[in-house]
Amino acid sequence: MRYQHIKGFAEKWDDNVKARLGALEAGYSTRMGAALRHAGHYLDARRAEKKLLLVLTDGEPSDIDVDDECLLIEDTRKAVQELDRDGIYTHCISLDRRADEYVSDIFGQHYTVIDNIERLPEKLPQLFMSLTK
Repeated sequence: MRYQHIKGFAEKWDDNVKARLGALEAGYSTRMGAALRHAGHYLDARRAEKKLLLVLTDGEPSDIDVDDECLLIEDTRKAVQELDRDGIYTHCISLDRRADEYVSDIFGQHYTVIDNIERLPEKLPQLFMSLTK
């Protein structure tokens, strides 16, 4: 599993963070359930009144080792439920134009589709502010 750090808890939303976000490239598999559980482990250890796990993805869950797409979607849905049970709010930002076909099965109504990556730097801060109010 490849897990990319974009912004840490103690980091400000500054040019370094924006550069890491801007340098993201698609690649490898999207084993989303495992990534959610990994991130949830770190969030669970944090003391906070509210905990938000913001998922930024370019596609549906996939893995070169798993042929059954439904199994990967179900695993990710289960990970979201586990996080919710632990008091961690999950919201997905999908850059996939086909996201409406599967993302609600995983995240319910807690997702946003941004189908033009050029708009991500503009939309992300607005979305983050609306989710953290």
